Amino acid sequence: MHPIHRSVFMLAIIIFSFGQAVAESEQARPLWEAGIGGFAGSIPDYPAAGQNTFRALALPYLIYRGDILRVGGEENRGAISGRFIKSDRFELDVSLSAAFPVDSGSNSARRDMPDLDFLFGIGPQLIFKLVNEPGHRTLNLNLQVRSIFSTDFSSINHRGYVFEPKLNYTREHVSDLDLKVFASAGPIFTTEKLMDYFYEVKDRYVTPSRRAYDADAGYLGSNITLGVSKRFNKRFRLILGTRLGLHHGATNDASPLFKEKLNMGVFTAFTWSFKQSELPAR
Repeated sequence: MHPIHRSVFMLAIIIFSFGQAVAESEQARPLWEAGIGGFAGSIPDYPAAGQNTFRALALPYLIYRGDILRVGGEENRGAISGRFIKSDRFELDVSLSAAFPVDSGSNSARRDMPDLDFLFGIGPQLIFKLVNEPGHRTLNLNLQVRSIFSTDFSSINHRGYVFEPKLNYTREHVSDLDLKVFASAGPIFTTEKLMDYFYEVKDRYVTPSRRAYDADAGYLGSNITLGVSKRFNKRFRLILGTRLGLHHGATNDASPLFKEKLNMGVFTAFTWSFKQSELPAR
């Protein structure tokens, strides 16, 4: 895999995974902007994994806030989307998601098994705006359905489907530091094909400590994200947060690759916009 491809995809992961909960008002936001985004954090290798991996990266980014096409940006939940319907009460768009790859040689539970490749997903997202007070607070119910694919950049494989209903809450201008706090929570349900990708152990990978296992469709777990962000000026923002993976009662908790019922990741990220259009977004 070419290093440039790997870096571009990892930057997409930063935006998709941690930008979505830090939405803000579009008032006076430029139509487009270019800058540098950075991320560092300790992230679970996969849902219910027994190990975390440290990730760090800084790369250029581009944000575009068109009437329909939206690329990046906090107010777009960090996604690439087509905003087909938008009102004060609900919104319908198409969005993407992504996840880091895993080197199985560095994970004790998966040693001598195939690596987990980059995962990315695409699908519709229906957003119900339960509380919509721009510049103050928001509470959204996001209903997300995505088709999931894996790639090592030599081929692409379909890995099934995910349904992820989620509550997203943000509150701005908190304390004298003028912070923004954000939180999201929701369950994840997946088809058997994706469960097999995470938890299946075929006969040829059986060891004395790793028995054969065939995964089933169902409940993967629930994610809770908590964080805070600080905008120092119109161009620079710093984000700190944590993500909890709760896997109690997960369908495939009997898999030998299912190691922990509680996963925790911590992360920090920043965005610095060095070029912005004079024309504002509508």
